[in-house]
Amino acid sequence: MEEISKIGDFKVSEKAQAGLDDNQLVKLIQAGEVDLFAAIIERYQGKLFAYLYRLIGNREEAEDLLQNVFIKAFENMQSYDAERKFSSWIYRIAHNEAVNYIKRKSLKKFISWEDITSTKDKLASNSAEDGADNLWLRKEAIGEIDEAINRLPIKYKQVLILRYYSEKSYEEISEILQKPVNTVGTLINRAKKKMAEEMEKINDRNNPPG
Repeated sequence: MEEISKIGDFKVSEKAQAGLDDNQLVKLIQAGEVDLFAAIIERYQGKLFAYLYRLIGNREEAEDLLQNVFIKAFENMQSYDAERKFSSWIYRIAHNEAVNYIKRKSLKKFISWEDITSTKDKLASNSAEDGADNLWLRKEAIGEIDEAINRLPIKYKQVLILRYYSEKSYEEISEILQKPVNTVGTLINRAKKKMAEEMEKINDRNNPPG
C-alpha cells in the first residue's frame, strides 16, 4: 500500500460519501482503493482526538498522536480482519499511542480537561447502577468532576472515558484494552467507587464543617 505522512494526504471521494459502512470501506481500501481512507479519517478524527485529549490533556500532543494513529492504521490495513468491528480496532491503536506517550513522559498527573466536557454535562450512567452516579449528578460544577477524574490512576480513568464519554460497550472496551469483559466490569465498578471517594474528598474540602 501507499505510505502517508499527513492526514491531509487524502481527499474524500464521492464513493466514500455514498453511505458505505466502515467494513465496506476497509475491504475496498484493502483491494487498492486507498483514497477511500479519507472517509475513515473524516469519520474518526473527531472521536479519536477527543479520546486522546481526555487521556493526556494536551491539545498539540493529542493532535500529534492522532496523526500517528491514522498512519499506523493505514500501514496495517492489510492485516486488519474486515469481519471484526473496525472502531474497536482503531481505538485500540489510539489506546496504545496514548499509553506509550504517558510512559515516555512519565506523567503522574494530568492537565485539566478544559472544554472537553462541553459535549457531556456530567459523567453519568443508568440510575440502576451504584451510588457513585447519584454523587456525580448532585455536583453542580463540572470542574469538580474533572478534578476527581484527573486524580484517578490511568487504568480507572481510561475505562470511565471509554464507557461514559466515548459510549463504548463492555465488549468494545474489552477489545480495545485487551482485557476480559468481566475484568472490564470490575475495573468500571472500582473506578466508580474511587471516583466517589475523590468526589467526597473534594466536597469535604470545599464545604468544611463549621
